[in-house]
Amino acid sequence: MVEPFVLPETAAVLAGLAAQEGPHLADMSAADMRATYGALGTMFDAPPEAGVRSIDVQGGGLPLRAYFPVAAQAGPVIVYMHGGGWVIGDLETHHPLCTMLAAVTGLRVVAVDYRLAPEHPYPAAHDDCLAAARWVAGSPPELEAPVSGIAVAGDSAGGNLALHVATKMGSDTVKAQLLIYPVGDCTAPDHGSYKQFAEGYVLDRKLMDRFIGDYLPDPARAGEPAVSPVLHPVPADLPPTIILTAGLDPLRDQGRALAGLIAATGTEVHFIEAQGLIHGLATMRGAFPTADRKMRRAGGLLADLMRG
Repeated sequence: MVEPFVLPETAAVLAGLAAQEGPHLADMSAADMRATYGALGTMFDAPPEAGVRSIDVQGGGLPLRAYFPVAAQAGPVIVYMHGGGWVIGDLETHHPLCTMLAAVTGLRVVAVDYRLAPEHPYPAAHDDCLAAARWVAGSPPELEAPVSGIAVAGDSAGGNLALHVATKMGSDTVKAQLLIYPVGDCTAPDHGSYKQFAEGYVLDRKLMDRFIGDYLPDPARAGEPAVSPVLHPVPADLPPTIILTAGLDPLRDQGRALAGLIAATGTEVHFIEAQGLIHGLATMRGAFPTADRKMRRAGGLLADLMRG
């Protein structure tokens, strides 16, 4: 088998993490997993963008954080759903990323603090993100100016949630979507990138098994369209789509497959693959200069789609 291409910046991070002692993330309690994930962000993420204002609000029954790159003005809003396997992650872990998206696009961003598993299993996160997106689309006064439509965006499990929202709300309301290494198949496939990168690249098979088990305690539901969209036909009424995958990611082939499925409906699709980088690159931009460039490029494409 040909060895995968690994960027030097990725090799350095992987070597540093491999030298760390302690239990595997999947063997920790949910609380300890969340704390560790937050600490990793402190180590590896870029700082928040200067000049982006943020406020915490309540909407759709959920805590949200709204970002304003400039004084609020009428226009579309990006609704962001964080990653973390539906188990970890929150408004803080994705704060720098959301400031960057606001700065690059010039648009307001609203991040969703949805309920987490195992305390709140499927479909809690899916229901929460849909409720939050509908609240934003309703042009609430908390966003300080009228909302003319939304884009949805998210990484990993958040990419899966963003696609679910776009599927439910349709392209009349959701004008574009940015899916960053989205989860596309929760049935634990034993082939392709899911097998090739089953260990050694931070997100591994053991951690995915933990995430899926916590969010989907009933294995019979793992193949449902909301959590395994690549196993089903995708709706024709999806908005223009950007999909970004990582070359060293177990979920890489799921993102590729999803891009193909959406393109086959005639929907506009822009596909970016970050060769030599790992899952999690969106929140490790301080350690990965290449990831920062890729994410800014994706943000620029999203802005173009929204203006169009």
